[in-house]
Amino acid sequence: MKLYCVITPSHRSLYQRFFVPSLARSEFELQAFWLDQAGNGEFLADDFTNCIKFKLAKIRESIQQNRGEIIVWSDIDIQFFGLRPDHILAYFDPETDFVAQRLNSRDDVICGGFYAIRCSIKMTDFFDRVTLVTHKETGGNEQEAINSVLAIAPNSINSRLFGSEFYARSHGIRIPPDARLHHATCVVQGDSIRQKTQMLEALQHFDQWSPLKKNWYVLQRLPAALCRKLGRPAPS
Repeated sequence: MKLYCVITPSHRSLYQRFFVPSLARSEFELQAFWLDQAGNGEFLADDFTNCIKFKLAKIRESIQQNRGEIIVWSDIDIQFFGLRPDHILAYFDPETDFVAQRLNSRDDVICGGFYAIRCSIKMTDFFDRVTLVTHKETGGNEQEAINSVLAIAPNSINSRLFGSEFYARSHGIRIPPDARLHHATCVVQGDSIRQKTQMLEALQHFDQWSPLKKNWYVLQRLPAALCRKLGRPAPS
């Protein structure tokens, strides 16, 4: 199965330290595109939106080149925990066109950072609409555009969401014991790469942890999470 991503200078350290070492290269055919640009990769900054424009063009190209195949597009602020193609294919039946990571655990909003596509003319048309909405309506936010297009025309494609094992930090602190990936979302603007690095370091090699260590990780984070929920300062 082909797995696509875009690498920029701002995020290259995440790609080299976490993404590539944790990816099962015997299971996935990595297709990485280098985009040489200045900037820190902060959300919706000029370099961020330029990267999204580049990514959407490459998505269209990849769909055209792999008709009938299922491919994956992934951000690189991700590490994998024994992810295999069969974990992804389990979410596809013959009618499924698109499966995406959840943005959070509360509703059915799609995260633009990890999704699988069955390549077809239908999905080319879908991403053409996403590209148009991204450029004209969402200020370069591809994730918002995907959700907007699906909200307007929910029957245009057959889409699903991955389960909780396709974990993102925006799902909450309770990472499932059987997590297959960790997406370092939910950062504060200003020094996102440092924050993402800390998140990824904290869960590195999670699939090799004992059940006790996995439970202890969650318990350690409960006091700060409770304070955030109550609007109080986190304990020092």
